[in-house]
Amino acid sequence: MGVSDPLAELNRLQERDLELDQIREDQSRIPEELAQARLHLRQLEIHLGDLQEQLREVRMAYHKADLELQDLKSKREKAKAAQAQATGAKEQTQYGEQIRQLSGLIEDLEGNNKDIVGQIMPLLEQIEKLEEQLIQVKAQVDEARPRLEALETANQQRVDALEADYQSKKADRDQLAATIPPAIVKEYESIRRARKGTGLARMTKASSGYRCTACNVQLPMHVAQQVHQASKVVRCPSCGRILWKGE
Repeated sequence: MGVSDPLAELNRLQERDLELDQIREDQSRIPEELAQARLHLRQLEIHLGDLQEQLREVRMAYHKADLELQDLKSKREKAKAAQAQATGAKEQTQYGEQIRQLSGLIEDLEGNNKDIVGQIMPLLEQIEKLEEQLIQVKAQVDEARPRLEALETANQQRVDALEADYQSKKADRDQLAATIPPAIVKEYESIRRARKGTGLARMTKASSGYRCTACNVQLPMHVAQQVHQASKVVRCPSCGRILWKGE
């Protein structure tokens, strides 16, 4: 194979590759505290948005009711003025009925001090309650946002430190790869991509013969013999990884 045992070097290369894989995995892992802080702020922002929408709708309902109330009061005042000007009993009665109906509608909106609550007072109370809730939730958002930003900064520093470690170890890894025959490295890397991690597997002796440590399948005797001879690259008939007899 050109050097005494390039597969031993390939095994060391794989150890470095697996270490680099772990660094990448660590980089992508979101700390639980950060994940919870992101979720907490998102929930607060959604709650804040819901409250703002509710407040907008209640204010619209209040303004609509208030405009209707002012319109009814204006009509009642005109009816009262018209009744005062009326000369006949029929007209007096008609305006009186109109005033009675308008007063009933006004009472439905405005309420009274006895048995009718009306529509406007509950809307004002709801507006006041929603405004208080908004103040509280905004304060919670204002508290949660800088805390999340601090956690995001700390996590970015963690990721950056891992990246520096990764690049340093990647350079060492590439130097090691350069000492191994390129055809073997290329084959190993192709298998590693397909197998999501490992391209080389140690062959181990079992009670009934030899096994591939990656897939745990028993190897045919002629395959085991070829691995021991180390005259060429031999792959596991089951998982396709390059087999190595070990040191």
